Amino acid sequence: MSNPTATAPGAAVIGAPARARRHPFLIAGAILAASGALALGMPGGLPVLAEDQPAPAPLVLAPDPGKAVSEATASLAARFGEGAEAVALQLTAEGEPRPLALGEAVRLPDGTTHLVRWASQGALPILRRDIRPEEEAALIDALDRHLPAGSTILAFPDVSRRLAAVIPARFPLAEAAEPLAIPADWAGRAEAIAAQQAELLGQPVSSRAPAGALTAFLEALLAEDVHGAARLRVLAGAGEAFVLIHLEDAFQIGQIGAHRPEMVRMPVGGETFSHDLARGVRRTAEAGGHAAWALDRGPDGAVRAHFLHDRAETATLLAQLLPFNTSRLGEVPGTRLVWQSGGYWLYRIEQVAKAG
Repeated sequence: MSNPTATAPGAAVIGAPARARRHPFLIAGAILAASGALALGMPGGLPVLAEDQPAPAPLVLAPDPGKAVSEATASLAARFGEGAEAVALQLTAEGEPRPLALGEAVRLPDGTTHLVRWASQGALPILRRDIRPEEEAALIDALDRHLPAGSTILAFPDVSRRLAAVIPARFPLAEAAEPLAIPADWAGRAEAIAAQQAELLGQPVSSRAPAGALTAFLEALLAEDVHGAARLRVLAGAGEAFVLIHLEDAFQIGQIGAHRPEMVRMPVGGETFSHDLARGVRRTAEAGGHAAWALDRGPDGAVRAHFLHDRAETATLLAQLLPFNTSRLGEVPGTRLVWQSGGYWLYRIEQVAKAG
């Protein structure tokens, strides 16, 4: 198998910790960076530390009172009810001249804070995948208009809690702790980072591997497509049920301890999708030995490519429900595509057919 880290500068890689330890430019563990330019203090910054170096300074997520929130976030705050307040946030590290991530959130009167924007300032997602208020608004509008009463939605805990605050539906994973994507080099400070995040957000987060119902959810997504859909049906229980996933969830799952799927994400240049761009991405995939690819836009509007490296991963439910070139969008048995916008894909989980 060819090396998935033989990629362009600015690429980010997750998965295959054993391979990471052999590569001088990678962060060992579940989160890998494929370019030496990803060191803190340089554009795209994340720390790459030798094993005998001390742990980096703790991260601090705090309000940024001098920064105005976007119009999209201000509009979203109104959806959360009386007393909801839109606030700007920034994630900083001691000694770093610029924030590692920028955020916006809706703070409720009880202190609960729902992130509606998160923009990591480096190539790798810091703590969590990027969140865009425009996507969140489109999702909430669609569910508010079309979701059948009494429905169940399976989604990551953070998304589940955000939606549960505004959508009258059942979210089984809303009580689960959101697993943070913490680089292995920060493992010694992981508990402190998680505690600080939980205190500010007023919501459960974890620096540990997923557990409980969230583990069952991830195992279903990483199972072969038909079997995974059946597992989701069991997890959702009776009645109308849906699964909500985002293209960036695939990268995040590899970051939070599963070590799979093994993925590469990189900018491909330009802001317009075209046949020529797709052909170029296909050639890049073939040259890198990647099994599948998908395209989206980053927070800056530039087109990005997401590569699945292992061919076996293309058969998973996760890969089949997301827009990789090997997917059967809308054709996976046990699911039916009902809505898509931005990176979000919403599928109805069909009832399991009864024998006889």
